[in-house]
Amino acid sequence: MKKTKLAAALLLTGVLFTGCGSSKSEYYDAGAGYYATEATTEEAVIYEEEAAAEEYTEEYTEDAAMETAEGATEAGTETLDENTQAQERKLIKTVDLYVETENYDTLLTNLEKQVEELGGYIEYQYQYNGSSYSRYEEIRNAQMSIRIPVNRLDEFIGKVEEQSNVTNKEERVEDVTLQYVDLESRKTALITEQERLLELLEKAESVEDIISIEQRLSEVRYELESMESQLRTLDNKIDYSTINLSIQEVQRITTTTEPTLLGRMKNGIMNSFYDIGTEIEDGFVWFVINIPYFLIWIVVIVVIIVVLRVILKRRKKKCAAQKEKDKVLALEAEKAEKEIKEKMQEEDKK
Repeated sequence: MKKTKLAAALLLTGVLFTGCGSSKSEYYDAGAGYYATEATTEEAVIYEEEAAAEEYTEEYTEDAAMETAEGATEAGTETLDENTQAQERKLIKTVDLYVETENYDTLLTNLEKQVEELGGYIEYQYQYNGSSYSRYEEIRNAQMSIRIPVNRLDEFIGKVEEQSNVTNKEERVEDVTLQYVDLESRKTALITEQERLLELLEKAESVEDIISIEQRLSEVRYELESMESQLRTLDNKIDYSTINLSIQEVQRITTTTEPTLLGRMKNGIMNSFYDIGTEIEDGFVWFVINIPYFLIWIVVIVVIIVVLRVILKRRKKKCAAQKEKDKVLALEAEKAEKEIKEKMQEEDKK
């Protein structure tokens, strides 16, 4: 394209210098193979300008998108190199905390207030209110995903450590500087291309050129929206650190320091007494919890005993009555037998 412009300028300059001394000029017609008389110098200049402008327009229409993309890419590359050196590093910080507490409800209430005071927010929260299937005691826990401004991260972690016992802590840092700068550079390049396409759209005359430019303009705008969305997402992750907090309710805080031999023995004895006391306590809790079942079984057993006693009494009475009846029958039989014997004796005497 630059060569075409230079050739047109040189041609115009030559025509001007040639036609300064006369109103007529001759030129060599390569197609006809001879010199022909041309119009005046002014007419030749106008003719050459129109021809050069027409050729320039056609070439620009065909190569505009390619030139714009190449220029945008070069600008984006230069911007990427400059921003990588000048811009501060973009870091995404994530912290995993596992804590235990004896004051479960108080800790949750305080943390919610402190998150709000520090300008953060709770992104996710799950609470388990406990079960009575493990050692007959309620075991509650909570899982929270908290977003805190990066400049208040250490302050929040300090507050958590003051109010609970941290059993496990993990920190991760992801450097997204190059990704961020690359997105910004591509965004700048797309904005530049969009401006050039708008300028080209204003100059376009044919319907085909307008449709082609508008199609590319639509693609550029879509890519711009995607870049801006990715940048907003990265900004949120960079400006707000993520704390994944796991809270466990316990009856006794876990010892985190390494004790001496005497301390280990002391802790072992204390743990044994603690376990014995816990077992007694659990046994008492088990007994109290199962009192309704005991009462039901006592009632059932009493009913069974009463029924059995009634049945046994009836059987005894029945047996006694049967014995009396048997005695009466036996007496009657004996009496009848005596009578028969007496009659037989009387008959024998006769």
